[in-house]
Amino acid sequence: MDNAESSVTTVLFPLMRDAMGLTSSALGTIVAVAKVVGMVAGIPWVLLARRFRRKVVLAVCSGFWGIWIILAAMAGDFTQFVVLYGIAAAGFAGAGPIALEILGDLYEDNRRGRVTGMLYGGVALIAGVSAPLFGQLSGLEDGWRYGYLISGVTCLVVGVLILMFLDDPRPAAPQPLTAAEAIEDKARTVRSGLRELARIRTFRLILLQRLFSGQNVMMSFGVVFLVEERGFSTATASVVALPFALGYLGGTLAGGLINDRVHRLRPLSGRVVMLQISQLAFAGVALICIQTVSHSIGLYVPLFAVLGFLQGQVPVVNRPLIMAVVRPELRALAFAVSVSTVEAFAYAGYALLTGFLGDAVGLQSALLIVTVLLTAFNGLASAALYRPYAHDSTALTDLTLRKGLRKGLRKGLRKGPTAAAPEGASRPSPDPGPLPAPHTKELPPS
Repeated sequence: MDNAESSVTTVLFPLMRDAMGLTSSALGTIVAVAKVVGMVAGIPWVLLARRFRRKVVLAVCSGFWGIWIILAAMAGDFTQFVVLYGIAAAGFAGAGPIALEILGDLYEDNRRGRVTGMLYGGVALIAGVSAPLFGQLSGLEDGWRYGYLISGVTCLVVGVLILMFLDDPRPAAPQPLTAAEAIEDKARTVRSGLRELARIRTFRLILLQRLFSGQNVMMSFGVVFLVEERGFSTATASVVALPFALGYLGGTLAGGLINDRVHRLRPLSGRVVMLQISQLAFAGVALICIQTVSHSIGLYVPLFAVLGFLQGQVPVVNRPLIMAVVRPELRALAFAVSVSTVEAFAYAGYALLTGFLGDAVGLQSALLIVTVLLTAFNGLASAALYRPYAHDSTALTDLTLRKGLRKGLRKGLRKGPTAAAPEGASRPSPDPGPLPAPHTKELPPS
């Protein structure tokens, strides 16, 4: 249940807007509150995952925390809903960093683009299939409440499935520390980890690049845009969520395969090339979609499918970029900073900006500024990543190789030279003991 990629709130908002008399800025408020809360909550969940089993923490924050979504569905007014929805977002903020850390532990560098695509593609497919179904709730008086109830119950089921079926490749080691010592130790770990991350130039530039990314706004406001600017009903407009999700799925799967292949061909620059292409192409298609005026939803279906395909390129490029320059021990913290903090901050700011601009000048102009102009600028500016990424990824690869050699050497010294010799290599002969004195023939006297 990934609330950053889910279209549930987008689809249900028009129903809530009609029931409570809200404006477009209210959707920006909902998204912004959820993201700001997630900024604060992401790192504490990562710390809990360090101390306890990761699958248990993941089951709680991404599954059982859904009880707050159920409570939000019962809210009496908009303020109460926003508070409860924000509490729910505080739990979901921990899901992304923990899941991505587990994924990074499971797969080597050459396959991470593909499996990241499968992860995010699966999320998008579930959201895309469910969105039109939620859109059918528009015929009910409290349809938005039923939608959130279904969503919360789904979270609870997901929590149970994680506990039952998820295999964590790195279970937490027991820590014989008192509670105070554990807190102090974690604080030192976070401080040192943040300092190390800040020294990685590629990571700093990725944070800056994500800070100026307005692509996600299209997912949040796409259905509302079709309702307000093009006059479609909520049930009709929600249809575009499925082609967007299918396109996103295709983008993550195909993009993951292409990204891994380009990375193998150009390991020092391929991922940055893919990042730039996806952003510039997204800005171009978004411009066509926003400027198109039609009373047929069928014309918007292929446009949203292409937008979804290009949006699906983002996680399969961005996440492996971070994995390639950050040590495995710091990846969860890196994703907590980049995904749950910086991306959440940017998403919150641009959601608020789009909502208020939508009320002032219309959603069409607001989306043109945030999703088209900003994304195009970001795509061009991403060229600054080429040299730092080549340097930092090479440095991490060299460090990993040196660690592997030292580990193998220590293992060989513990086991002895015979056991340490690799299979197929020549092994020293057994020690024959002290050598006999050389035989010399005695010469006759002259």
